[in-house]
Amino acid sequence: MKFTCNSGVLRSEIEIANNFANSKNSLSISSNVLLEANNDALTIKATDQKMGFTSIIPVSVTVPGVTTVYCDKLSQLLKNIPDTDIEVSEEENNLIIRPSNESEKDSFLINIKTIEASKFPEMMEIDESLYFSLTQRDYFDMIDKTSFAVGDEETRHFLTGVYMEKKDDDLVMVATDGKRLAYVCRHFEQTLPEFMSAIIPTRFLSLIKTIGTGEGLFSIGIKEGFIFSEIGNRTIYSSLIQGPYPSYEKVIPKGLNNVCIIKKEDAEKALSLISILVESKSKRIYIDLSDNLITFSSENNDFGDCKQSIPASYSGESVRMSFNSQLIVTPIKKIDSEYMKIMFNKPSSAMIFTSEPEKDYLFVLMPMQIQ
Repeated sequence: MKFTCNSGVLRSEIEIANNFANSKNSLSISSNVLLEANNDALTIKATDQKMGFTSIIPVSVTVPGVTTVYCDKLSQLLKNIPDTDIEVSEEENNLIIRPSNESEKDSFLINIKTIEASKFPEMMEIDESLYFSLTQRDYFDMIDKTSFAVGDEETRHFLTGVYMEKKDDDLVMVATDGKRLAYVCRHFEQTLPEFMSAIIPTRFLSLIKTIGTGEGLFSIGIKEGFIFSEIGNRTIYSSLIQGPYPSYEKVIPKGLNNVCIIKKEDAEKALSLISILVESKSKRIYIDLSDNLITFSSENNDFGDCKQSIPASYSGESVRMSFNSQLIVTPIKKIDSEYMKIMFNKPSSAMIFTSEPEKDYLFVLMPMQIQ
């Protein structure tokens, strides 16, 4: 095998591939990346058996061939050479990397051992007909508004991913850890085909955002047990999380009678101030509502206490609510409007936090018991 390419182009692909190689066992063939040069193209593949990555980039092939090399070491080596055209060849079970320009031949020489490609694991594939297109910007925003709310308890592994399904002509994504729930129901200009609902690992969703640009379209495809995505010249896939997902619609409260509207920026600043003196164990903050006023406060502790009041549109009974400060801050940050709305029936029951005016997303939070 022998080809020439730009080191920077190869480096960016190998860095992404390294996210999919088996980093836990350097002796496993799945810790390697497969390089296949043919017809002036280089195909790059990596997999840890649960996730997979394929990329095709243009190169100048002199001798076709295929081999594998330890992905992490190759990535580190490419990071430490200049951006220049390089010659890559396999000679006697070694991958040789050197500058292709004769005047730079002596500037560096890399020699890294290879393993024959026949031992590389088989990659998962999907029929092209199962793919459907979505706008990157909208889908990435859905990821951002849900993935933070997934659970981390392995005993409830079905909560450790983001649930996705088609609802009428809209796409729904939901995440919950049992204490809070993030919900987005978005309409896309692209037609959504029927597909199996899926619980998607957050790592896969994060990698979609890393690989994408946030502009234009990309494709998703689901077949039993796996999700695939095509973004430009790259294809990635992941096994799905198995198990029945909770009936999220039953968790979202309906017919809420009390509504409080405040400026989102005011709420963020108040929470930022109060969080400095929040008690480290309970992480409890209080929210008091009265006529046209909302007050955020911390518990009295060894360091003292703090409170801040801000204007609000509210005319119901005076109530006190209590929340875990770590659970309330992120949902409020995800609200992308000047004003936000809190809706509830009782200060002890599930509450909805959303934008004002309402958009296509909401966050459900369970308050803590008042002590």
